[in-house]
Amino acid sequence: MKALELRPIYDACSTKEEKYEVSEWFVNCMKAENRRFLERKHPDGSWFEVIGNGARKKASQALRERIR
Repeated sequence: MKALELRPIYDACSTKEEKYEVSEWFVNCMKAENRRFLERKHPDGSWFEVIGNGARKKASQALRERIR
């Protein structure tokens, strides 16, 4: 599952609660595919896994952003 595929569903949501549910569902789909949300740790440039609400926030960001 890709964020691009879910974006029309996310955009059609009329409340924050609905958007929250879509982003949470996206996180669960990613986990089921053994995929992760990563964030770069700053001074040394290493990466770490974002878990919990942080992963949901990153999912929401991916669902909001437009491809340029």
